[in-house]
Amino acid sequence: MPQRILCQITCLVALFATTSLRVPVIAADRIPVLIDQDQAVALTRRTGRPLLAIGGTVNCVYCVKMAKQLETDESLVPAASKYVILKIDTSTPLWREWRDKYEIDGDGVPQVVILRADGKQIYGKSGAPADLKGFLEQNLSDAGTVLSGEELADREKLLREAQKSLKKKDYAKATELGLECIQDDCFAAVVGEARKLLDNLDDRAVVALKEAEKKLSSRDRQLDGALALLEVEAAFSGHPSAQGRVTDAFSRHAEGEDKAPLFAQARLVREAQQLETAKKRSDAIQAWQKIQADYPDTVAATLAGRRLADLEKRASKGPAKTDPEGGGGARKAASLLKLGQQLLPTKPADARDYLQRAIEADPESEAAETARELLEKLP
Repeated sequence: MPQRILCQITCLVALFATTSLRVPVIAADRIPVLIDQDQAVALTRRTGRPLLAIGGTVNCVYCVKMAKQLETDESLVPAASKYVILKIDTSTPLWREWRDKYEIDGDGVPQVVILRADGKQIYGKSGAPADLKGFLEQNLSDAGTVLSGEELADREKLLREAQKSLKKKDYAKATELGLECIQDDCFAAVVGEARKLLDNLDDRAVVALKEAEKKLSSRDRQLDGALALLEVEAAFSGHPSAQGRVTDAFSRHAEGEDKAPLFAQARLVREAQQLETAKKRSDAIQAWQKIQADYPDTVAATLAGRRLADLEKRASKGPAKTDPEGGGGARKAASLLKLGQQLLPTKPADARDYLQRAIEADPESEAAETARELLEKLP
């Protein structure tokens, strides 16, 4: 084991006293050897490494021997690097607190205590272990999964990204990233925080489901409720515990022939809304038109009509802003013509209106001429 890594141990054996130090920067897979309890506890909680506390005195021969073995025996590095090692002077009030709090068999020194990162005691006895390597390896089996420095850093990065997604209300992404942070039987802080994040998402799923069901129970807001339930499905279907609630909600509200048309409309509306968000205007128009054609005289069709009118309005305003020297009428006529052509197969009456408005927008334009030809062919 490199001298620069473990030279601290010899000095600490001589000190064996609690002093206030800054939290050290621990490189990946180094052996953290500390003499400050708060630093040691903070480090073991963050990394998930078990805390190996060694209580001893300046004159303890076996303490010195144990420290020297840690210092010189390179075969100990793979196991010892998975611990946070804390030195405590047994003559101090701090060790008396440890004696009162934890079970330690025997009164000799050194007195050795091992705590899992969540605080559970794994070991507590007096005397230096005869087989230190075997001792370290054996107790690691009860300490849970200990992440390497690289694994820990990767999960901490994933957690930060998950927390950002949560703030943006991208619940599906937050769930995906949060699940990647989870490691079974691991007590590192990042894993605990990831579980809290997933619990937070589960709570949000419960609230969102209640709101969706409330809307579904209202006769005038059933389409809004169906849309809300589809949003919940998209946001939380990948969440382990929320998924069951979503499935149950669909079985109660979406199954059955009487509910099928409502959710078919909701899916088409959601698709059209997503196309608008993606700025795929032409595809969005076709999606809204399909809703009008397939589900006339419904709330969905009314919504589609409003969205088509808004898209038309924005289309007619857009060219005028980019063409200050004129030509706005021709562009508006072309836009109205396009809308009329798209409506011809399904809504000839609406198509007639758009074609007529195209002519009025610019009677001398090519679009107006084409609109006249189409109008002549209409019954």
